Amino acid sequence: MYDAIVAGLGPAGSTAAYYLSRAGLNVLGVDKETFPRYKSCGGCVSTKIDGLLDFEISPAVEETVYGASFTYKSERPLDIISDKPVGYNVMRDAFDHLLLEKAREAGAEVIEGVRVRSVEDTGASVKVGLANGDSHEARVLVGADGASGLVGREVFGLRPREAAVSITAEVPLKRESRGYSGRLFIDFGCVPHGYAWIFPKKDFLSVGIAASAQKAGRIKEYFNAFVSSHGALKGLDIGPTAGWTVPVYYEGAPSPVKGRVVLVGDTGHLVEPFLGEGIYYAAYTAKAASSVILDYIGGRAGLQAYPERLEAEILPGFRSALKLSDLVYNHPRLWYGIIERDPQIMQRYYDVIRGMEDCSSFYSWALNKVKSKPWKVLRSWLESRFIPA
Repeated sequence: MYDAIVAGLGPAGSTAAYYLSRAGLNVLGVDKETFPRYKSCGGCVSTKIDGLLDFEISPAVEETVYGASFTYKSERPLDIISDKPVGYNVMRDAFDHLLLEKAREAGAEVIEGVRVRSVEDTGASVKVGLANGDSHEARVLVGADGASGLVGREVFGLRPREAAVSITAEVPLKRESRGYSGRLFIDFGCVPHGYAWIFPKKDFLSVGIAASAQKAGRIKEYFNAFVSSHGALKGLDIGPTAGWTVPVYYEGAPSPVKGRVVLVGDTGHLVEPFLGEGIYYAAYTAKAASSVILDYIGGRAGLQAYPERLEAEILPGFRSALKLSDLVYNHPRLWYGIIERDPQIMQRYYDVIRGMEDCSSFYSWALNKVKSKPWKVLRSWLESRFIPA
């Protein structure tokens, strides 16, 4: 009998396994892959991570980001660079492996290369069946096996359509050869209800596009149009691509606690819904869940304290990010024109990314900027946001 089993050992699962094991719990972590393994992802994590984890992630950081070069449909370039870091670019194979090794060092037992095949909450414990025929039992199960993983899908009934879809490619390139150090490239307007990006790493450019699964349509065609038109990719062979799902937060999602099972990170659709930042929130929700599980095991609180923490600490910001997403992605040309005339808007949003301002106050301030524009444009946005079709 384990105190906790963690299904999935990406950033959320490994962070949970680390904090639970470090506190003295008997923890088993299981993942279908063998680490280090490639993970399709933009791979940018906000600097908020520095104040969250109690160990250094610098060995896995390939680039420190100070801002971005923005474009609208690959045109009208606009550099908005800060004097303070905004985020870190990482390759997920190295970053995830670092977190997993921290969990091992803290005492977690780890099984790699084996899928979770079944979950049964008996009321007194959770029984977890593996693809190799083994079965394990714990007082609590942490679901961290991703957007399409068994725990969220089978136990909680999460809807995969409530997500963004993405295509990414890793393009070999030394960032210094083109002066791409210290910045991201972000394009608005290239895809319905989404954006495209180029994130420089040490030896690669991570190139991708993401958009609402329900609104994007032919996302591969939008990706091809973006990579063939953006100046930062001129003359480069894009190579093979990979598709993945971004399980962004959505209103009406089930509670992340059901019986003795707790969801963290992508598995619980706990991804920020404007830019799709998932790595930081994977670690954040895992650390929050671990704290609650420790209290639960110690008889000091129930597991329902976890969704209460999320409601108090991050979900109001997610709801404001949803509104910001509606504003920007339904009217990308309007938005881009506003930030062209007032780049300070994005400088202020960098503070949201850094954790220095909450998204709710930023959204209210940005909406006032929109209200100063022609009333017909404002009416169009208000109707798209508040009047049912």
